[in-house]
Amino acid sequence: MSGRATETLGLNGEKTFMHGPCESLALVDVETYPAFVDKKADRLDMMAHFSAQMQALTVLSWKAPEKARRLRLLVTENDFVIERMGRSGAVQIASGNLRTYGQICLATHAHLFDCARHRTHSLLRGATGSKTGHPQVLNVPPGVYAITLYADNAFHVSPADAGEGAEPIIDYTIILRHYAFPPPRVAPVRLSAGFLPWAGEKAAGMVEAATSHKAPGVGVPKFSSISY
Repeated sequence: MSGRATETLGLNGEKTFMHGPCESLALVDVETYPAFVDKKADRLDMMAHFSAQMQALTVLSWKAPEKARRLRLLVTENDFVIERMGRSGAVQIASGNLRTYGQICLATHAHLFDCARHRTHSLLRGATGSKTGHPQVLNVPPGVYAITLYADNAFHVSPADAGEGAEPIIDYTIILRHYAFPPPRVAPVRLSAGFLPWAGEKAAGMVEAATSHKAPGVGVPKFSSISY
């Protein structure tokens, strides 16, 4: 797919990359975010769409300066990194939650607006501009993420002041605090008449009703197979 740059980040993984100049950025769940809105959608429609999708945990959006920036993205399963960023004096500029089943996309609002008006354009293609302006696709562990965005102290340091051989200046740090999905809730299973019916109140009720009747010719129903 043209314009697609994919990275894989496991728990406690870190990735630094450049992003081109843009007005605003967003982290989007690729699988659940409804990209298309309407072919005549305007900016107000997009504001309403973002508001609804942020409530649904499919997108997190924030304002970004109109310059190319170096972003550092961290995936963590504890709060140590967040506490360290707070003690460092970095300024928190945005936060929110995002639910994903394994793939998220860092994209500009311009790209999302383009997808909103063109049904054939997806989050992973249709972007225009320089390489740094293309969507960044990230494979991450499934779950719910508490996301915090910081403007680092180095934001105010010029490359000349940093000195030769210094670490690349980081403008933003995006911390994705991972919370695993809770285990599935399984309904109680009733053992009856020598076979194991499927879980669920309806199935259990059917077996109980069949075994409780004493009328002639009414017995336990026969199942040739059980599908899950």
